Amino acid sequence: MKRNSFGKLVLKGIGFIVLGNVMCLVMTMAIFMFGSHAITKILAILFAALIFFSLVFTVAWKDGERERRLVALHPELGEKKYRWIGIGGIMFAFAVAPTIFILINKLFFPEFDNLIIYQFVSGSSYPFVIAFTPRPESLSDSVSRIETMSALLPSLLIAYYALIPAVTQLGFIFGYKDKLNPDKVIYK
Repeated sequence: MKRNSFGKLVLKGIGFIVLGNVMCLVMTMAIFMFGSHAITKILAILFAALIFFSLVFTVAWKDGERERRLVALHPELGEKKYRWIGIGGIMFAFAVAPTIFILINKLFFPEFDNLIIYQFVSGSSYPFVIAFTPRPESLSDSVSRIETMSALLPSLLIAYYALIPAVTQLGFIFGYKDKLNPDKVIYK
């Protein structure tokens, strides 16, 4: 058994972000079939955050478990304590890129409404977009949703994605220290 390379872990992390976005997109589309009431919006945001961050946590947790077994077999290798903060930073940059694009779109090119594309590319933020922007049918033809969107929404989403490095490091720590082992949890 050998240690996974940094690049391989980054690709796994990005794959889990893509999977999380797809799952959140499907969940959001399904939940909003029941209407767009305030409680529906709150539940969609909570479920999307739960789905997205649990997948981000899982990829680091699995590596933490692998690292624990590797160090137990080969103590001379030592633990790589903080590499998941770096990997999480790269995952953050990947996840936040569409949000930066939407912010630039809002500030400099409001006549081009790319919000529909953004909702599908960044599925974990889809509930936020629905909750904090007006419905398309409530606007006149001359006004786009991106024009009516507050510039604070992309800032909120950047803060939302900024949790990725902390969640990945926490996942690694839980995996490395064997905190989620069902046998230890049940029989303690």
